[in-house]
This record gives sequence, C-alpha cells and structure tokens, in this order.
Amino acid sequence: MPTIIPTDRSQLTFMTSLDDMVAPDHPVRLIDALIDKIIEQDTGFFDHLAPQSSVGRRGYSAAALIKLYMYGYIHGISSSRKLQGEATRNIEVIWLLSGLKPSYKVIADYRRDYSGQIQRVNQQIVRFLADNGWIDGKRIGIDGTKLKAYTGWDMASQKDLDKRLAAASEKLDSWLGELVANDLADELDEQDPDHDQGSGESQLMDRIARLRDKVERLEGLKEELARQGTTRISPADPQARLMRSARSGKHPAYNLQISVDSANKMIVAASASDHPTDFEQLTPMFWASVASLGKIPGEVLADTGYADLGDIKAIEDQTSAMCYIPENDTAVKNRKIQFTYHPDIDEYECSQGQPLIPIAKGRYHKDKQAYADIYQGTRCTECPVAGQCTSAKSGIRQLRVFHGAEWRYSYVRQMAGSYGKQRVAERKGLVEHVFGTLRYWMGQIPLKLRGLRKVQADIDLYSGAYNIKRWTSMDKSFKGLMDEVIGWDPSPSLRAG
Repeated sequence: MPTIIPTDRSQLTFMTSLDDMVAPDHPVRLIDALIDKIIEQDTGFFDHLAPQSSVGRRGYSAAALIKLYMYGYIHGISSSRKLQGEATRNIEVIWLLSGLKPSYKVIADYRRDYSGQIQRVNQQIVRFLADNGWIDGKRIGIDGTKLKAYTGWDMASQKDLDKRLAAASEKLDSWLGELVANDLADELDEQDPDHDQGSGESQLMDRIARLRDKVERLEGLKEELARQGTTRISPADPQARLMRSARSGKHPAYNLQISVDSANKMIVAASASDHPTDFEQLTPMFWASVASLGKIPGEVLADTGYADLGDIKAIEDQTSAMCYIPENDTAVKNRKIQFTYHPDIDEYECSQGQPLIPIAKGRYHKDKQAYADIYQGTRCTECPVAGQCTSAKSGIRQLRVFHGAEWRYSYVRQMAGSYGKQRVAERKGLVEHVFGTLRYWMGQIPLKLRGLRKVQADIDLYSGAYNIKRWTSMDKSFKGLMDEVIGWDPSPSLRAG
C-alpha cells in the first residue's frame, strides 16, 4: 500500500522565520503578549540579573524566564532540567523565548531568588482577568488541601535532636582533641626540614568544619521546633509541619489554601501555609482575596473547617460580604438537653420547657479569647434532668453564647434557609475542580522546593498557569482574547497593588 513520501533530509529549502513556525492563533502567543504587557508597565520592579559591569555575560530577562515557567507549569513541567530541554527541542518554547536557551541552573535560581517577581506577575494576572470580567468577585469559595513536602518521612522529636546533637558534639570534641595532638607533634618536629603536615591534617580540618555545620544545623532545628510549638520537625524541610490527610495519613506537608471565583472557576488567591488545619485560615484568605480583587467579594463560601464564628462575625461586621460557612454542630446535636433562642424576648428555652434569662452581655472569656452573652436558668433546681444538664454545684445551668445571641440566631437562620443550603451545595463543586487540575499537573511529587517562601513561589506559578490555561480555553475567539490584552491598562492595578 503506497504511503506518503517524507521530505529528503538532504534537500535544501528556503529558510522561514521563527514566527512562521507557530500558528497565528496559537495560545502561546497569548502567554507571550500578556506577560510582556505586565512587565513592560512595571519595568522598575522587574529589572533583573543583568550585571552592571561592562564585562561578563548578560543575564536573562524576567520576561523570558517567567514565560518559560508559565508554559512549563501549564503543561505539567516544573523541573528546571526539563524546562532547559524544552527550550532546545520544543518549537513553541523556542518561539516563546525567541531562541534563548537558559541553563537549568539559571532557571532554578530565578524561581528560588525572585519569588517576589513571580508573585507580582500572578497578582497582575488576577487583576487582568478581573478587569476583563472573567473574575467578577460576586462569590468566592475557600478551601484547603495538604501537599506532601519535598522531604522523606523522617520527623525528628526533641529527644531525637538531643541524641544527634550529643553524638555530633562528642565526635567534634574528639576530632578537636586529635587536632591539638597533631599540633603538639608538629611543634616537636618543626626542626626537621623534611617534616610535612601531609593531607591527613587537612582532611581532619575539613571533617571538623562539616561537623560544626551539622551541629549548627541541629541547634537551628531545635530552635525552630520550639518556635513552632510542635513535637516533631522534618530535618530536610524544617518549615514543613506534620499534617494529617485523608489519603496518606500523617506526613510532613504544607497546607495549600485557595479562593476560587464562582464566575469561571478561576483562582483569586493561593497561599502555602504551615498551619495544619483550616480553622484560622478564613481571615487571611479573605483579605488576600480582597487584595487580589481590589474589592470586597459579595459572598464567601467555605466548609465547616473554617467555621470560626469570631472570624465570620468580624468579616460580616466590618465588610459588606456575607458568609455561608456551616457550623460543626455535631456536639450540639449530641446534647441530651437542647436550647432554643427566642429573639423577641431575648431568652433561651431548654428542651424541658424552662427559660434561661440573660445575666451578662459581652463578657470577655480569656480561655476562648472571645466575648459572650451569658444566660442562666431560673428553675433548674426543680428540673428532673438537672444532673444531666449541668455539673455546677449550685445545680443552675449557665449557657455561654459567644459572639452574641442575636448574631448567632441570625447566622443560624441565614444558613438554614434555602439560599444558604444552595450556597453550601455550590461550594462542593467550586473548589474541587481546581484542586483536581493542580494535583494532576503536580504529579506524584507535588512540591519540588523546600521552605515556605520557595513553596509559595511554586504555588504562585501553578496558580498563574492555571488561570492562563483556563482563560485561553474560554469560548471566545483568539482575536477577542488578544484584543483584551492589547486594550488592558495594568497601571491602575499596579497602583492599587
């Protein structure tokens, strides 16, 4: 059966330009135009790498390296060595970099040393999408997931560190003693013209220097362990924390927090946290989202892990945002005695039909670091289930209602209504799509950098790449998307940021 005859490799052809090798409507052109637009409007912030001296090779521009990273992360390539390979064989990357071929070390060093520039680009991508209506900020969903740190499973306790430090210190003392003995021997032999210290002493000095570095590192790990207030620490990445995930149990990890806009499921803010739970992450993620959007979001959705009522009340009191975050009311449902609030008379009624009246408003409780209204029963001593209701010696039940009974009542009604239930159901399908995509890109080893600052740079690259990928996949013509880039003025966003 006849087949298509390939071109003879020895045949001479007319040279074409590099630009002809990429289709006119290829998405890589949108990446190129958008990154150029962001950096050209803020050149002072992105001036970078080029040496000031008249000698030596010039550095690569921030634009070239960020374009390479964005393209790579969109296609699930985060390794600096693999990105180096893409710059020499992938025609799209060769076009994107205009033939530049940075080494893997240059690529890796930029991600390590210029996390601020990467963060700035990510923020401006969000502003671009918001300015063009792809992110509207009417409703955001917040959620978190645990990402395995780039370490082994070894987690050292205070006792482990003390043992390692004692062993290293003992060996160091032994080697220092050996070095002193060598020095005394040298003094006795210094009249010998043929005496040579040899390589033995030099090697001993090297071992002593390495051991001193190890001792300093172990002492630093002990200080970090004390600062974190935890029981174990990862020697490979001290800033990673021992966290529990549904998939892998306990392991050294970072807690990835993201907020996602409901309009087109684009990421508004993404943050790497060393906090093992989501409980105290609502406020920082809310204000991070405000900073990214440049405005207050209309509604905030999250799961019960974020149900810090103090944070929810503060957000609703201080801003125009409404929160739809269900309380973890398992403990309340398991109570044998239930309490119902009557806002018209500002009293609670227990399940035995007895009233609890207010005896204090806005009293501060140090153990909870919160203010509470206190309600007290009036007929508790006559109640047949008094022993099941309170352990107080007086037999009188007191009910502490944190953050105010009136606000708690209105928030419970807000969540119990049909609209609140719809928002709770919507959240489940809002953030999981994003996490699924990011985990697919990350592969089996999600993080390849160590330390919170470097991990954050990694997250910023994934976040920016995700948003660009989603934007270029929207049901709009290439020309329409390119017109958005050409017509966008990032200057107001830069001033606002």
